[in-house]
Amino acid sequence: MRFYRPHSFFALLLTGFVFVSLPLFTALYSSVKILDVLVEQSAAAVFRSVDRLSDSRKVAALLIDQERNALQYKVLGESSLLAEVNASLSDLKQVVLRLTVGEEQLEGLANQLLSKDENLVAVLNHGIGDPEQILSEREHALSHYRQLTLLAGQLQRTSNQLMVDEVEGLKQRVRSDKARMLWQTSGFIGFSVLFFILFVFLIFRPVSQIDKGIERLGDGDFATPIRVSGPRDLEILGNKLNWLRKRLAELDREKIKMVAHISHELKTPLASIKEGAGLLRDELVGPMNSNQKDVVGILNKNCSKLQRLIQNILDFNMAQARKIPEGKSNVRLDGLIKEVATDHKTSVLARDISLDVQLVSAEVDGDRQQLKTVFDNLISNAVKFTPDSGTISIRLKTNGKQAVCLVRDSGPGVKEDERSRVFSPFFQGEEAKKAVVKGSGLGLAISKEYVQAHNGTIRLLASKQGACFAVVLPLSERG
Repeated sequence: MRFYRPHSFFALLLTGFVFVSLPLFTALYSSVKILDVLVEQSAAAVFRSVDRLSDSRKVAALLIDQERNALQYKVLGESSLLAEVNASLSDLKQVVLRLTVGEEQLEGLANQLLSKDENLVAVLNHGIGDPEQILSEREHALSHYRQLTLLAGQLQRTSNQLMVDEVEGLKQRVRSDKARMLWQTSGFIGFSVLFFILFVFLIFRPVSQIDKGIERLGDGDFATPIRVSGPRDLEILGNKLNWLRKRLAELDREKIKMVAHISHELKTPLASIKEGAGLLRDELVGPMNSNQKDVVGILNKNCSKLQRLIQNILDFNMAQARKIPEGKSNVRLDGLIKEVATDHKTSVLARDISLDVQLVSAEVDGDRQQLKTVFDNLISNAVKFTPDSGTISIRLKTNGKQAVCLVRDSGPGVKEDERSRVFSPFFQGEEAKKAVVKGSGLGLAISKEYVQAHNGTIRLLASKQGACFAVVLPLSERG
């Protein structure tokens, strides 16, 4: 079962935006809900505290009014004053009932106050019996207003304490909600980061695959298939790149065949021309004067030069076509380099060039003939560009699992603007054009192809004097 694949790169971007944003919006919504609940609870607590304080103050105010009316009733005995006392008691009952709803801490105190006040008012309303006894009972009842005032004050203090406790409870709730919001937000942000990483991978993976595919095409690697997995439009683009790879590979094969065919067709008449020039030089067709001999010498020399150029083209063509050496074997690199240096000994001695060779034992796996061509090209270039009585240094060392060979000459070196092109086919710098012995411009290009075929690298290093080439090859696993 395949996972869902967006139809386009834009759809993938949009999906990624939604998935990354969703946890953040969820965190925002959750925080808003928590804050809404907290605000509602805070508002309710404030209103409760205000109502509680207001009612407790009303209780005190009603008791004061009731006490004043009761004292006046005692002196004047007017029934309207007693009615005011009874009205105050009725109002007090309503306030106490409202005050004690859901308030267990106030209920006992308020009921005690209400009970005492009811008893007191009942005594004031009792008017049957001995007048002196009634007066005495009323005097005694009125003295209880002091206790009622104390109870009203205690009721206010308890209301204040409840308000303080509620404020502390709100603070604790705020701290708890703050911690919960922090954990929730951190969790949702974590999910957003995970989704972000996931979609960055999903977005950049096909782009990276396309980039690497184009880079391989630019490097001339037409053998590795280009596969792109991701949105369908990018997969279609990958398929088109793969089609382009196959087309380029086909054209490359046709080019190699064409070059090989042309080179072969050129070699046959060239061999005939050279053979004819040889017959003329040997005077097998008749004697020649000195001028004719000079012309035949020039003809023979240029035939040999053209033969070498055709052979170099064939070698370069084959080097590009054959990435993996066919004749792969265990090669003693130090012995091979020493052999190549010996081949150039005549040229070195003729120009009084000092050849400094320091080699350590190193073995690599590869094609001996190709490797010999690599070092022959490097050393022949060093001999060509080194002035008379100059110095050529050849160093071979091992570095971990690699063999490193440095070939340094004391010639004019390579100009800065030419360094990036020294390995290009047919490229010849200004110094090469001035040289007495003209090259084909394919030597370093062939060397690069052969070294890369051995999974190695060849570079032109920065040097204060002359040119310094470094060849790095993997050591033999059997060594």
